Amino acid sequence: MKKLYAGAAIIDVTPQKPMFLHGYPHVERTSEGTNDPLYASALIIDNGENLIGLCAVDVIFISKEITKRVRELVQRSISINGDNLMICASHTHSGPLIVADIYYDPIVPEVDSEYITYLVNKLAQVFIEAYNRIRRCKIAITSADSTGVGGNRHDIDGAIDPEVPIIVVKDYETDNIFALSIIHCMHPTILHEDSKLYSADFPGYTREFINKKLGKDVVLLYQTGPSGNQSPRHFINSNTFDEAKRLGFMLGKRIAESVSQLSDSEFKDWHSQNIRKSFLDLPRKKFMPLEDAEKKVDSVKNKLDLMRLNNESATEIRTVECDWFGAEENLKLTKLLVNGELEKAYKTILPIEINCITLGGVHFVFLPGELFVEYSLKIKEKLSEKVFVCSLSNGVLGGYIVSEEAEKEGGYEACNSVFSAEGGELIVELVHEMLS
Repeated sequence: MKKLYAGAAIIDVTPQKPMFLHGYPHVERTSEGTNDPLYASALIIDNGENLIGLCAVDVIFISKEITKRVRELVQRSISINGDNLMICASHTHSGPLIVADIYYDPIVPEVDSEYITYLVNKLAQVFIEAYNRIRRCKIAITSADSTGVGGNRHDIDGAIDPEVPIIVVKDYETDNIFALSIIHCMHPTILHEDSKLYSADFPGYTREFINKKLGKDVVLLYQTGPSGNQSPRHFINSNTFDEAKRLGFMLGKRIAESVSQLSDSEFKDWHSQNIRKSFLDLPRKKFMPLEDAEKKVDSVKNKLDLMRLNNESATEIRTVECDWFGAEENLKLTKLLVNGELEKAYKTILPIEINCITLGGVHFVFLPGELFVEYSLKIKEKLSEKVFVCSLSNGVLGGYIVSEEAEKEGGYEACNSVFSAEGGELIVELVHEMLS
């Protein structure tokens, strides 16, 4: 008789010292304490034929190097293929610096190798603890609607993907839920550069709500889907912890309600599962001439100064402020391209790793970097089976993969990117091939 087993664990990865808080360009931020701990959560699923492992961690990025080191450590310790481990960053902007800054922002310091070693060991440990807690289980897969917990940060009526998949794992004997794994297409950026406390942002409050509602021992994996152009910007009243709690609890309530509606028959004590892996080179972005890049910085800065002078809305000012950050970064990237330094960054990023994990009839796609939500929607629209997309997994892209429309408009994310929008279409095409 075929049986399904799973184990889950959670571990604190909050730095034990002050560190640079990474996420906002040209802003010097060093932590001054902790509002809520940063966690890494892991889930191991074994159907007797394949073992797969998922990990969600409250940091801004996960590099290829960190992924490689964790996979090697875990594979040496337990009987699981390291390539079957997925590591996803929640993308909190209130966590420590994890990867080198390819834009050579003078404010951003060198990566703290001591913390990276600490993080690698913690991630390996949480996978191993999850493996050691494996028990017979039942699994159901459902989804929640996150509408209202943020949206398109450029256009309140723009593209969104509010469907939040939920993997629900129950103990076979006790019928108690012990793990949830979700993917949410949203930037966790309620907190801005004036906050100097370690925090998982609103996903930390989602975890708090789930533990209050479903049980303190329930392990929540919060993973981030394609959300390069998604944020709470148009849906909040302030950039405070109270707002982070409000939206975090809102999402937690939606998740808990969806889980409570599951019937016993929807939980399965066995399913097929497999993993497919591919690698892809992405086309480089075509940069504007250096002179034009310099003019763009001046033009956007002048627009920003005028908006501030006219006391325009804080939301609109923030959008143009981000465009100014992007113009500055585009200028730096253009200079790096001219002197040949950008090619060094490309070599650390490419090729990208793409994974597709299938649990029963449901597909989960794991992509690196920050993609626009349009790519999540495009991957979904051509497949008859259920498919969900997780980004910021197993590597960084050094910027965004924007839509063709955003590339033409040349806003913050397009300026920040080092790959063309064509790369996003190639990713969609390859995923469809992998799942067809």
